[in-house]
Order: sequence, then C-alpha cells, then structure tokens
Amino acid sequence: MTIANVRSVLKYFLLIVVLSMTLSLTWLRWDSGRPRDDWFNERHGRIDAVATEESITEHGQLAKTVRLTSDSGLQVSFRIIRDVQTDAPLPVLMILGGHRTGSDAVELFGDVGQRSIVGVDYPYAGPEKVKGVISIAKAIPLARRAFLDTVPAVSLILDWLLEQDWVDEKRIVLIGASLGVPFAATVAARDPRVTGLMLVHGAADNQLWLEVQVARRLDTEFLHYPLAKILYWLAYGPVLDTSKHVATLSPRPVLIIGARDDERTPAGQAELLFDAAREPKRLRYTDGRHIQPGRKEIVAALLRIADEEMNFLTQ
Repeated sequence: MTIANVRSVLKYFLLIVVLSMTLSLTWLRWDSGRPRDDWFNERHGRIDAVATEESITEHGQLAKTVRLTSDSGLQVSFRIIRDVQTDAPLPVLMILGGHRTGSDAVELFGDVGQRSIVGVDYPYAGPEKVKGVISIAKAIPLARRAFLDTVPAVSLILDWLLEQDWVDEKRIVLIGASLGVPFAATVAARDPRVTGLMLVHGAADNQLWLEVQVARRLDTEFLHYPLAKILYWLAYGPVLDTSKHVATLSPRPVLIIGARDDERTPAGQAELLFDAAREPKRLRYTDGRHIQPGRKEIVAALLRIADEEMNFLTQ
C-alpha cells in the first residue's frame, strides 16, 4: 500500500470517527432532555414486596433497613432511625445525600430525638469504583438508569412511609444535600406528599457544579467545559433541572442552605437557587466548608437548622 493510500484510509477513518462522535453526542443531548413524566409514573408502579431488618442503636433507638420492590421491577433500599415508642406521629426527614453516603446518612445524626430520619440508597447496581475503558463503558448505562430511577424510587418509599402509623403525613421534609439536591428538587416538584423541601450546599446551575467537580480532578483547563457538558447530558441534567423544579413548589416551603466556605459549589449558587424559588422560601448558611460525612459539626448544624425551621417547612 502506498503512502497516498495510507493517508486516504486514515482520512476516511478519522471522518467516520468524527461523524460517529457527532451523532452520538447529538443523540445524547436529545435523550437527556426528553420529558420523563410518563416514564417516571410507569417505573414507580406499586409496592410488590417488602423486606426488613431491625436492630437497636447505641442510643436505644430503632434502626430499620427496608428494601422495596415495585411491580415495575424497581428496587430501592433505605434506613430509618426513630424512637421505639412514640406518643404521637413523628416528622420525617428523608435524606438524599452523596452517592457514597446513601442510607448511612442516618448514622451521622446520633440520637435523632422526636423525629424520624430516613436515609436513601441510590438505586445503582454497578461498581463504586471503575477503572479502564471497558469498566467505564459497562458502568455508564447503570449509572444513567440510577439517575432516572432515583425519582420514582423516592416516591415508592413515600408510599411505604405513609402506610406506617408512626409517620406524620403533614410533616414530611425532603432534604437534598450536595449531589442529592437535583434529585430532591425533582421529586418534590412531582410528588405533592412532600410537605417541605430543604436543599443543602447545592447549585442552581448543575452543569456549572459539574464543571467545578471536573476541575478538582483534572488540571487541563480547556477540557473542563466539554467534559462537564457531556456529564450533564449523561446525568439527564435537563430532566433534573434544580432551578426549574424549585420554581414550581409554591405554596410549599423551600429552605436553601449555603456554606460560607464551600469549596465544591461555585460562589453565589445558593443565592441564585433562592432567587429561583418562590415564596414561601428562606435562605440560611452554615459555617465552614461543604457537607461531608466526616464533618460532624456541619451535620449537627444542619439538624439544628431543620429543628428551628420545622414549623416553616411544614406550614
């Protein structure tokens, strides 16, 4: 084969690669923004099976792990901590946190007092850590399914909670923290059984938030925006648009909480999220940095704020 032939083959090969990537990104952009309300309803389904395990915490409270299966095939696990005996129905604080915290979030609160804390595991069936192109390729569709499944999964949990005699149906507060913010906002917008919404250390612009996360892990600056854009589409960013969903919650209350020294959320995002919400709404701040499981002082501050704002969140 002559050099000219090699160059011709390479030219057509590169053309095919570029065309394939362009078509793939075009499809991804279209798919990420398709309306999903009907799909969410079908995926939600009805509770078909319930599995539970119980234990007692070091504070003498009931810890319960529950796994629900819907007749649609959707499965979700969550943990509850509450007093064993209650004289009156308890308010529910349901937490959607970081992807590695999940239902373990309930352990961060210690003695939960006269409230029930529910920590949700994201319905992701893939590995926590992936290495190599093949592993990443296998994990992507599982992660994308989990992004969509989380919304109906939380509503399925609400189905179960509202069957329990210890639940105060007038005081069900959904808390989205960090990664959980867009999911919590989307669920609250769709499910009127959520009486109040609390968004902790989140962003109004989820693509910008992703760009900051990319920048924390990659020094090559010119790649930050395009990678964040692709991640935004992969994660169904247009469907889980926090600002859009927060704007639809009125007259239900929204509490936005920013961190004064947040190293993971772009400056001004808490204020923009507050501006996107309609009355009734409140904006508060925690001292220090972004919420993490090891930063117990921040978790304690958030629980104190939730108590102080409970009347507002359940008005």
